Amino acid sequence: MKIFSGAAAIWVLIGGLTGCADRRRAAFPPPPAIASSSAVAGSPAEGVRVSLSWSAPVDLDLYVTDPALETVYFAHPRSESGGRLEQDLTCETMPQGAREQTEITQWTKAPSGRYRVGIDFMDGCKTEIEEAEFRVVAEVLGSRQVKAGTVLKNRFQTVVLEFDVPAGSGETVAVPHNRRGR
Repeated sequence: MKIFSGAAAIWVLIGGLTGCADRRRAAFPPPPAIASSSAVAGSPAEGVRVSLSWSAPVDLDLYVTDPALETVYFAHPRSESGGRLEQDLTCETMPQGAREQTEITQWTKAPSGRYRVGIDFMDGCKTEIEEAEFRVVAEVLGSRQVKAGTVLKNRFQTVVLEFDVPAGSGETVAVPHNRRGR
C-alpha cells in the first residue's frame, strides 16, 4: 500500500536508504538502439510523454517533475501545468502474465524548462526480487531520449533522466506554486 503525503516526503524518506550488492535481480531486455534526441514518428509534436517500462512482476513508480517543481506521480496524478499520469500500475492492477509493465505521464502542451524523471521500486509484489531493470523513454517535441538501468527495492532514484523543453514550443506557462498551499 502506498501512503505518502507528497513527493517531498518520499525524496527525504527514501533518498537516504542504501542497498546491498547481493540482491535478487529481475532482468529486462535491453532497450532498442535509439540514439538520444532522434526524431520519432508518432511522438508528441508539442508535448512531452515519459514512459517507464520494466519486465519484473514488481511495482515500480514513475515521478516526473515539471519546471514549476510540481511532481506528477501516483498520489498527484495531475499538475497545474497540464501534466497527467495516464497509466499507473500496482501489484493489484498489474495484468497477469504481462511480459512488460508500463507507466506513462504526459503533457499535451508542455511548459518550457527543465524536467526531471525519477523512479521508485515500491513493492516486490510477493516476490523475492530486490533489484529490477527499467527503461525510461522521454519523447519531447518529436525527439526521444532513452535511459536504462536498475533500481533497488525501497530505493527512490530521484533523477534518472533530465531534459529541457525549449521556450516558444507552443507550451503553456509554468506557474510556480506555493508549497504550503495554493
